[in-house]
Amino acid sequence: MIYSRGISKISKKSLILSVYLFAFLFLALYGKQGFQTLNQVILWGFGPLMAFYILEPNIMRIPKIPKEYFLYLSMVLFAFLGYLNVINDAFFYRYLQVFIANFVLMIIVYFGVNNLKEWVLVWKILGLVGIVVAIVGYFIETPVAPTDEFYRLEGITGNANGTANYARVAVIAGLILLQLTEKKMYKIMIWGAIIFLSYTILLAASRGSFANMVFLIGGYFAFKYFSGWRLIILLFLIFLFGNIILYFSEQFLSGFYLFERLTRNDSVADAIDTEARIQIYNKAWNLFLDNPLLGVGLNQFRIYSGGAISHTDLLDILVQLGIFAGAVYVSIYVKLFKKISRLKNYFTSKRDLNIYRILLLCFVSEIIFGVSNPNWFTQLQMIVLSLLLIYTTKIRNTNEPHSK
Repeated sequence: MIYSRGISKISKKSLILSVYLFAFLFLALYGKQGFQTLNQVILWGFGPLMAFYILEPNIMRIPKIPKEYFLYLSMVLFAFLGYLNVINDAFFYRYLQVFIANFVLMIIVYFGVNNLKEWVLVWKILGLVGIVVAIVGYFIETPVAPTDEFYRLEGITGNANGTANYARVAVIAGLILLQLTEKKMYKIMIWGAIIFLSYTILLAASRGSFANMVFLIGGYFAFKYFSGWRLIILLFLIFLFGNIILYFSEQFLSGFYLFERLTRNDSVADAIDTEARIQIYNKAWNLFLDNPLLGVGLNQFRIYSGGAISHTDLLDILVQLGIFAGAVYVSIYVKLFKKISRLKNYFTSKRDLNIYRILLLCFVSEIIFGVSNPNWFTQLQMIVLSLLLIYTTKIRNTNEPHSK
């Protein structure tokens, strides 16, 4: 069923959900600053109330939600299948709780958003949260980097990569909102926010988020301005002036700690030998090969790695739950990609094409982020995944009046 036909309004349920998401994604972060009571009240006080408020009227509709949600929930089944390999029960049940809580969060978002305006509202919240997290980050004491020369912005998340990820998702929100406004002043404000968020990513010195930011913004301009013969001219100009562009880029980035992190290895072989994260990848891969069917057990990898997590999405599932769980997990993204691709059947305007392109960029951006981070474990990523599913199953085009 397509919910975007006709005039739609933002329901009270969607407004309450948006307020909760702001509190959940931003205010709950203050738990890392010592305000544990606030964190617990938001998560375990208002969280169950929000779940009951939204899910109780929709209990009979849960079996009809997109299969991708149940594929994610099936990770719980795989976790119990591999329970015999579990060494630490406390670790196991902590991650089991994350799977269930993430599933509930995802379907809360699914039932709380039913039309284009509500979908856009949630993206506005994600953009606002990213901006606020970034701004607050400038006032939180940041540890000195190992060189004692550069600073790495960690902010309220307590983790530089986490802050950069909030900013990256906010950039995606900004690109989506650009397609849904025609007022130049709003467009200028959105681009100002995107520039600020990009600068925040530079200060966070997150290599993955930086590459992702370049992909998102570069992909946006490529889609918008460089199709057909224009793309050929662009490639020719890059070929002619690539060295000059590289030189000025290097000069600009050299003032950031990110530059040192990008250039500290002389070769790929050197990176494999010295980068701790690649060594963790190797450890996880070898453990998966030793336990290919059911993995080493949910949240048991850290026992073998000295406390470290695998820091990559698919490999994290494979090493913990095995190859069958990995195949099911991959199918979530395969099915979602097919749904995004089919949006072309519902185009009614150029704006639909633009949204379709941004959703493709968002999808690939999430995949890229998952190379260096376990997407399944991050609530922000699960909200984004749910928003993509909502658009591809409930909305499908922008053929309705909305505020400019």
